[in-house]
Amino acid sequence: MRKKPVGFSIVFLPAFSSSVGRAKLATMHNETKSYKLPNETIPALELSHHLEDLIAFRDFLEDRRIQTTSSRIERYIEYLRQAIGEGVVNAATIFKNSTEGPFQHSTDWMLYVLREIHELMWILKGLKRQVPAGIDEKLRIIVGGRDFATLDTDSKSRNAQFELRIASYFCQAGCEVDLSTATDVIALSDNEAFYLECKRVGSANQLAKRLSEARQQLSRRMPRKSGRRVTYGCVAADVTKCAFTHNGLTFAVTNEHSIDVIQEKLIEIANASQRVPLFRDCPNLSSYWFQIHIPSLIFQPPMTVTRFSSYHIFRDGISRKDRRATRSFCEIFESVSQGDKREIPQKPLTLRKSFTFPTGTTFSLDESLLSEFLRDGEVKRRDINAEVATLTINGKEHIFTFFEFNMALGGVNEEMRKAMPRDPDRARLELVVRMYTQRFPYEESEGGQ
Repeated sequence: MRKKPVGFSIVFLPAFSSSVGRAKLATMHNETKSYKLPNETIPALELSHHLEDLIAFRDFLEDRRIQTTSSRIERYIEYLRQAIGEGVVNAATIFKNSTEGPFQHSTDWMLYVLREIHELMWILKGLKRQVPAGIDEKLRIIVGGRDFATLDTDSKSRNAQFELRIASYFCQAGCEVDLSTATDVIALSDNEAFYLECKRVGSANQLAKRLSEARQQLSRRMPRKSGRRVTYGCVAADVTKCAFTHNGLTFAVTNEHSIDVIQEKLIEIANASQRVPLFRDCPNLSSYWFQIHIPSLIFQPPMTVTRFSSYHIFRDGISRKDRRATRSFCEIFESVSQGDKREIPQKPLTLRKSFTFPTGTTFSLDESLLSEFLRDGEVKRRDINAEVATLTINGKEHIFTFFEFNMALGGVNEEMRKAMPRDPDRARLELVVRMYTQRFPYEESEGGQ
């Protein structure tokens, strides 16, 4: 890459919407929808609250004589302590047995660690409200798991953790929850008895088999009545790895885009599941609950989040009593699917109306990447973290990745693309400027000019 000087000041008026470019990334859908840049920040928890909850979870375990010394719980705590106290963490020295994982950048470590912590925090929310029967055995199993789900080849630990994740919804809602029977989760409300079988689906090829296993288990284990309570059967399926085979991260332009990417995957899987008889031979099976649990890196405003996204399929043609149970189930789910009261509230963001690049600004763009785009109108997928461009303003260098270049292409329409080969220098400058303006679109953006 050769650096070229900009010998004059320019003002660029950015378009305030983004879409995924023609060269699609493996972690993104074939999006054509544009997403307006948000005018508010995303509510978030401070790392100190994460640490506070994780210590409370460890103390809960210790009080029940479940040892956490040298466990992944202690390693998560140490990671958070360093992140809060020092800002920079050498994660590889903490997670010594996980260095073979997909960790190429400090952000990767943060996202993967928070993915684990957020699930434990969710489980803790339920345990604070109600401690289920049979909880200790499940807790011992999850403590002994590998540090990261993506590296855990023994599914026993994460299976138990998924059961506790589902149980937490009912615990938080005040139900009486039992984990000690052959059924994975039994939750009793005032008028309903909910029987849930929990399955983690490792691939699309396993989907029909795993759902059928759960249906058959409910058929054998679930009574037609539970005293005066209406019985309600549900198959809860974690389809994260089925949706995202890498079991890693998703990337999104905005928070809304992040939600859409995952929901579209859930709908796709739910539609595929209906090729098999979901409710056959199990009269009290009323619904399927598909869930994806995955971290997401949001580009604007910059944020890392962990998604617990759900999609439900309900049986058609049910009785009035069963409809009441279905409503109760939905009310339980919705009542606890709320934000944390400790979250930093949303703050307004001011979209920048112009950018000025002073004389002396220099820039560069990978020549092979530019040539490929000018020649073909698209580019082949590369490592999303590969450095492809720079822009130096007043001595400060900004380095841009292929992910950002790919995203910038989403704002280049066909007419603009056809005109670019006539003036490669201008095309080079325009693409670099687009990357810069999409990184710093707000007055509050650090580094914006």
